[in-house]
Amino acid sequence: MVLVSWLILHGTVTPAFNRLERSAAETDMVRVRRAIQNELDKLATTAGDWAPWDEAWRYVRGENPGFVRSNLDLATLTNLDLDLLAIYDTTGRRIWGSLIEKDGLAAPDGLGILDPSGPTLGKLLSHPTLDSRIDGFLQTSKGPMLVSSRPIITSAKQGPIAGTLILGQFFDAARVAGLKQRTEVDLRWFAPGAAPAPAASLAAAAPGAIAQVADEKFVRAYSVLPDLSGEPLIVLEASSPREVSAIGGRAVNGAVLSLAIAGIIVAAAMWQLLRRIILRPLERLAAHIGGIRESGDLSVMLNDDRSDEIGALAREFDRMTSDLHQARRQLLEQSFKAGKADTAAEVLHNIRNALTPMINGIDRVTRMFQGDAARRIPQAAAELGDPACPPERREKLVAYIRSAFEHLDATRESALEDLNIASRQAHQVEAILSDQERFAKVPPVMEKLPLAEVLEEAVLVLPAREEHGVTLEVQRDLEQFRVRAHRVGLAQVLGNVILNAFEAIRRGGTGGGRIEVSAALDSQQERPMVRVTVRDSGCGFTEAESQRIFQRGFTSKQPSEFAGLGLHWCANSVAAMGGRILAESDGPGCGAAFHVLLPAA
Repeated sequence: MVLVSWLILHGTVTPAFNRLERSAAETDMVRVRRAIQNELDKLATTAGDWAPWDEAWRYVRGENPGFVRSNLDLATLTNLDLDLLAIYDTTGRRIWGSLIEKDGLAAPDGLGILDPSGPTLGKLLSHPTLDSRIDGFLQTSKGPMLVSSRPIITSAKQGPIAGTLILGQFFDAARVAGLKQRTEVDLRWFAPGAAPAPAASLAAAAPGAIAQVADEKFVRAYSVLPDLSGEPLIVLEASSPREVSAIGGRAVNGAVLSLAIAGIIVAAAMWQLLRRIILRPLERLAAHIGGIRESGDLSVMLNDDRSDEIGALAREFDRMTSDLHQARRQLLEQSFKAGKADTAAEVLHNIRNALTPMINGIDRVTRMFQGDAARRIPQAAAELGDPACPPERREKLVAYIRSAFEHLDATRESALEDLNIASRQAHQVEAILSDQERFAKVPPVMEKLPLAEVLEEAVLVLPAREEHGVTLEVQRDLEQFRVRAHRVGLAQVLGNVILNAFEAIRRGGTGGGRIEVSAALDSQQERPMVRVTVRDSGCGFTEAESQRIFQRGFTSKQPSEFAGLGLHWCANSVAAMGGRILAESDGPGCGAAFHVLLPAA
């Protein structure tokens, strides 16, 4: 157990700590890149404020010579946190440009990026549309610089383009220190050629990706910032101390060591106690049970006189084998006759339940077609064909024939519905017989069944409820319940219980009633179950009857009715499926509720 625990902890916990540290390092790098992007966005915002400005637009066109004096002073540019500001006209001629330093303004010619013969200036001045923008990094002679370039247009953001505004900020030590303070990340940067080996290969292979290198003390994440041409310009390094894995390693080792010490002590003590108090007596009892299994002789007794729980178990086992010995002899004598009779009665009862609504439906169809409306149609047609028939009479005959055929159509639809129900009941009878034939010698197949689907089959046993004033209310969300049971057997059980509820309402003599079917989750001996409740407003039963209601031969029906087997068979069938059935009533005339508990799927 210690070894397995050590392997599990080192195979799951330690790598999890390592992944956490690597994820933290990657998160730090993402935070740094976002902070740098924010710096670039702020610079772009400033350029976006200055470039679409009427005063700057007129200045570039030579119409506002006072623009420099009123706007391009050291204090204003310092407050904007700028290191470079340059203004060009559409011919590429620089109208104004300076490096902003603490002690004044200086010429920007030494930077290299504004060289008229170089490739960089042409890229910064290329603005084909009014909303064109160029933002990114450039390498200058004084170090990396964040650059933003915008076309100079009017305040209404209309053309024509008068020139280009270029703003810049050095990515220097002061700016890196500010980034470290805001992101709380140990940040360093290198030129691609001076970066550590893992970062150098990253810069050459995939600019913009993130690589990680871990040693005993730190996890270092590297990422590359490209310039405007997409070439690697800056290699960022974010270092995170490996404090989490160190704490995790100490915790894992401490847990394993404590488990090992406790395991040794407990194992030694428990082995001695178990061996002396439990294992040896159980070995003797197991040997006795094995002897009975091999010999089949239930008359052999263990005769253990111990006074503890194992002794009580041995004595109970002796009494059980003695009772089994007697019961086996009696069972062998009665099993054949009882089994045959019970099976036949069960099948006949279920077939009767299925045939009752089918017979009622056929009777209704017979009554529907016994009317004389159809027989009068030929008479009306013959009279209508008489040329001497008066027009008023002819109109009445046509209306009568139309009404008669509409009545026949309604009768046909109702008859088809009843015949459909009868057909489905006939198929159920066929299914009962087929099921009895297929599974007469084998246990039923247990399936995972949707309760709503089984109930839909079960309620078909009810006759036309409207004729008797009986309403059936089924819980709407039964689709969420699934049970493990035998499909045909469960449909027969639920149909039997629902039919009994219908008959109880009819025996109540109230002229009508209500049957409610609902379901809920339950548990029996820590096993998840589904409780199906069939509640009726029928005649109910007494407390004394509730004790015998599932006994074979008991019935509350009239002596002329076939009864006494349905609920007894239902109880046996539900028990074979691993469940149980319960009945409750507040007394005669107060209705009843039957609870069918089934294993939840």
